[in-house]
Amino acid sequence: MQATPLDIERVPLSGITLIEASAGTGKTYTLAALFVRLLLESQLTVDQILVVTYTRAATAELRVRIRKRIVQTLEALDGAPSPDDPLLSALYERACEHGALEAQRKLLSDALLAFDEAAIFTIHGFCQRVLKRHAFESGASFDAELSEDQSL
Repeated sequence: MQATPLDIERVPLSGITLIEASAGTGKTYTLAALFVRLLLESQLTVDQILVVTYTRAATAELRVRIRKRIVQTLEALDGAPSPDDPLLSALYERACEHGALEAQRKLLSDALLAFDEAAIFTIHGFCQRVLKRHAFESGASFDAELSEDQSL
C-alpha cells in the first residue's frame, strides 16, 4: 500500500481513516486539528469526540494541545489568522465564505466551557471506562480493574 501525504484540511471526517506516523512527525498537531474540524464542520460537542492514545503522558499532552488549538482557532475567528498557519487561514476563509463566523465562535466557546468533559484517554483508561459503564451488558464484574502489568 502506497503512503500518501496527509492533508489535514481534506481528511474525511466520517468513515475510517488510518493515520500511521513515526515519532516526531506531527501526530499531536494532526489530532488537535482534526478535533477542531470535528467541532466546526461536523458540529460535534467535545463529549461526542473520542481521542485514544497509548500513554498517560501522551494523553496529558493531547489534552493541553487540543485545548490550545481550540483557543487559537477562536482567536483566529476573532480576526485575521496568522498566514503562518494554513489550517487556521483555511478555517477562517471557510467561515467567512459561509457567513458562519459567529456560529463557529459560539461552537468553540462552548467547547472550551465543556472541555473538562472531553473524552481523551489512554487505551487502558478507555477500556476501564467502557467496562464500568457497561458491566451489566458485558457480564463483567462491577468492580473489574484492568491491569497494565501482564505478568499478573
